[in-house]
Amino acid sequence: MTKEDQERFPVATVALRDGTEAVIRPLAESDAEALGDFYEQVPDEDHRFYCPHPLDRESARRNAGRALSPLEVVLVLELPDGAIGGYAWYRWKDATAPSSGFGICISRRAQGLGVGGLLMTRLAEIARHVGPPVMHLTVQKANARAFALYSKMGFRVIREQTRRGTPERGWPEEPEFAMERAVR
Repeated sequence: MTKEDQERFPVATVALRDGTEAVIRPLAESDAEALGDFYEQVPDEDHRFYCPHPLDRESARRNAGRALSPLEVVLVLELPDGAIGGYAWYRWKDATAPSSGFGICISRRAQGLGVGGLLMTRLAEIARHVGPPVMHLTVQKANARAFALYSKMGFRVIREQTRRGTPERGWPEEPEFAMERAVR
């Protein structure tokens, strides 16, 4: 997210379902360590549902290093104690791309507090002005909570397919949905 876009879409204070206030803001280069802490806390059974890249400290450094990329928007939800409670992004290949990929990951401690919907709502606000006009994602059929959230947020199934397994992690092939949503 460029500096100019960060200025257009400033930090937003939001209320979680339990009444706690949190902040949604763009990922910053200085977030590498906090993002690494966030990634390391994702249990393996949850990581299976979020695997566009490894959730390790090296990936956290790489992702934070691209914080000012003009080809992606990455937001974090920062909890009152400064920890990252959620991370969401959309990325595209070039300035003329017709669509962007989307991903989201919520920490176990922040699940059930509305963090996913808050992050997705903020991303949709920004996506109306920044990036391609369509977002796409994949979600395993077994991830019923995520599927329900994506459907509620306006994503529609465009096809069913099979996600490749990751034998070294013990993750089998499994059915998934490809979904998309127009953002403008």
